[in-house]
Amino acid sequence: MENQTPSIGKSALTYGLYLGLALIVYSLIIYLIGLTGNQGASWLSYVIIIGMLAYAMMNYRDKVNGGFLKYGQGVGLGTLTAIYGGVLSSVFTFILMKYIDPALIDQIVNKALEDAMAKGTPEEQLEMVEKMVRMFTSPMAILLMGILGSGIMGAIISLILAAIFKKEPPMFDGSQFEEA
Repeated sequence: MENQTPSIGKSALTYGLYLGLALIVYSLIIYLIGLTGNQGASWLSYVIIIGMLAYAMMNYRDKVNGGFLKYGQGVGLGTLTAIYGGVLSSVFTFILMKYIDPALIDQIVNKALEDAMAKGTPEEQLEMVEKMVRMFTSPMAILLMGILGSGIMGAIISLILAAIFKKEPPMFDGSQFEEA
C-alpha cells in the first residue's frame, strides 16, 4: 500500500488564515494608535510572519506528518501560508484605504515628502516623489503588491525556515526485507 502524505494545502490555508487575521489585528492596532507608515512599527509584522510560518512548519511536521518534514514540503507550506495570509491582509488594507479611511493615503504621501525633505531632496524632485508614492499607495497597487510581496517574502523566509525545521524520513528502515 502506498504511503500518502497529508495535504500541505489544508495546513497552509489554516495557518494562512491565522496569519492574515494576526496581520489584520496588528494593522488595526497600528492604524488606531496612529503609527501607519512608521517604518519601525512595520518591522514587527515580519516577526509575526516568521513566527507563524515557523509554527505552521513545526505543527505540520510534528502533528500532521508523523514527525517528518521534507525541505520541499516546508518551502511549499510556508510560501502558500504566506500567500493566503497576504491575500487576507491585503484585502483588508485595500478596504481600509479605499472605503474606511481614504485620507490615509494622503498621510502616507505627506510622511514620505517629509522624509524626502529631511534627506535634502531638491524641491524640484519632490513632485516626482509625490507622484511615485501616490502610484504605489493606491488601494489597487497596495492590494496587488501585498499579494505579490507576500509570496516572494514568504518563499524567501520559507527557504530558510524549511532548512531549520526539516526532518527527513529514513531512507531505509529494514521493512523491505520482512517476510510475508
